Amino acid sequence: MKLKERIGVTLASLVVCMVILIGMESGVRPLSAVRNAVVGKPLQLIDEENQNAAIDIHLRRQLGKSESGPGSPVKDGESVAKNKAVSPEDTETLNTLNNLTQEGKPLTSDDHAANQEKPVNDDNVIEANLEEQLDDRPKDKHNDPYAEPLVAVIGELRNRLVEPKFTQKAYTGKYDAFFRDGPVSNPSPAGADKLLKPYKTIRKVPAWERFQNGINRFALYDHNDPLIPELLNNMANLEIAEVDEKSGGTQVKLLIDFIDGGQSLFKPWKVPRDYQTVPDHFYFSDIERHNAEIAAFHLDRVLDFRRAPPQIGRWLNMTTEIYDLGDSSLRKTFFRSPANNICFVGHCSYYCQTETAVCGHPDMIEGSFAAYLPPFKMAPRKTWRHPWRRSYSKHRKAVWEDDPFYCDEVRSKHPYNTGRRLLDLMDLAVFDFLTGNMDRHHYETFEKFGNFTYPLHLDQGRAFGKYAHDEMSILAPIDHCCLMRKSTYQRLQLLATDQYKMSDVMRDSMYYDKIAPVLFEPHLDALDRRTQIILKLIQMCVQEKGVSNVLKTEPSIKNYREPTQSNENWFW
Repeated sequence: MKLKERIGVTLASLVVCMVILIGMESGVRPLSAVRNAVVGKPLQLIDEENQNAAIDIHLRRQLGKSESGPGSPVKDGESVAKNKAVSPEDTETLNTLNNLTQEGKPLTSDDHAANQEKPVNDDNVIEANLEEQLDDRPKDKHNDPYAEPLVAVIGELRNRLVEPKFTQKAYTGKYDAFFRDGPVSNPSPAGADKLLKPYKTIRKVPAWERFQNGINRFALYDHNDPLIPELLNNMANLEIAEVDEKSGGTQVKLLIDFIDGGQSLFKPWKVPRDYQTVPDHFYFSDIERHNAEIAAFHLDRVLDFRRAPPQIGRWLNMTTEIYDLGDSSLRKTFFRSPANNICFVGHCSYYCQTETAVCGHPDMIEGSFAAYLPPFKMAPRKTWRHPWRRSYSKHRKAVWEDDPFYCDEVRSKHPYNTGRRLLDLMDLAVFDFLTGNMDRHHYETFEKFGNFTYPLHLDQGRAFGKYAHDEMSILAPIDHCCLMRKSTYQRLQLLATDQYKMSDVMRDSMYYDKIAPVLFEPHLDALDRRTQIILKLIQMCVQEKGVSNVLKTEPSIKNYREPTQSNENWFW
């Protein structure tokens, strides 16, 4: 009996397998047939053509393409074919796919393969579908549809925010009026010493070379210099010839070589405009922002310091303008993220891990381009430790933070006991307070000009980190010394008026940048607020010590003599 039972079971299994095979060949879904047979429903045929068309339409919607293509249109998972029906499993599958794509979840490579471009002949159908596609695309946190088709498929990036769309306010014309009618606060005297030796040539000298040749003892470029717009335009549009990674630093930076022989320092996009420094993070571990570099250059020019190299924003294709032109060591760090974006890590001491990679959207990225200063061999620079340098420690403060008379000690040391250097540090404190930059540990000067020259305003990547907080400790030099250039104070007064409001002048100055708006609007409001804070601090100093002891005129180089015995190493 046992043998007969086994033979019976085997024969039954063979019959079931044959039924399933026959059903699959004839278009019957076997499991549906068994279930329908149990509940007494008729068989339902598989409509593969309409099923694939429905899936294809969902994919095309997410890619921002037309729904037109072979097969009948499908709405809400129901086929409009007259003679064929779709099983409940198919309807459930289509509804699930619709929910997944509308939630912005990533699709697999197989899903992308199904989405091939199909010819569309009816222009009216295309136009009608475009509006529906825009409504169907996933929205960002501002309820705006993502701009790039591929970003529309993947939704929000992995642990990253797609740059929100900020509205650019209208051009006010205050920048033009300010530089046309306003005073020159930091004039460069005629015949000022040049950094590089002049030379004669019959060739056409590119803008970057003329910029380097124009650097003098008093500024990097002249007031209202027509060369600067030309230089900025070249950095924003010239073809790139080669890309190298710049060594050193806590975050990745690239050295860009242009076809005209010029060079630029590229800092890539890391965080959105409205990102604020995490309150629990120290200033020395803050992430660098490319737009902060651009805004700092414009502020330096508005204040008429002209000590920061020109900067401008630009969009780059990470494949054709970085990967294809980079060296092998940089190319080895490229990869494609789970969100299907092209990324690279680079080599640096802090933010060069996979979780902090530089990623495109999907392969386009914006960044800042900074004009290069002359090479060190041609124009050596001296590095100075800032007297009001922070401790860069989690456990202790700097000496000046607990010593209200610290300035007296600084005044007694070279090079702050003579010349212009102490006034330059007051300007630097104004500049850093307006930008919110706490990361000022050293500064550099050109060796050729000795100690009667300006400190270069470099490395503002950690500026503009908090628009809702004013870091008063940055004003410690001014608070301790009660000192400021008279021209700087008068310029701040002018920028505090409605006619030349700081935020309006800055917004106009950055208006035509390719990545405008460069700053989140609350940062511009913070500039107005911080300008008033500086003016009030100086007014308090004037009431305490008198105008002549607080506001100083520009020192003359004719009366300056270099000390015979230097004790400048006191600050190292």
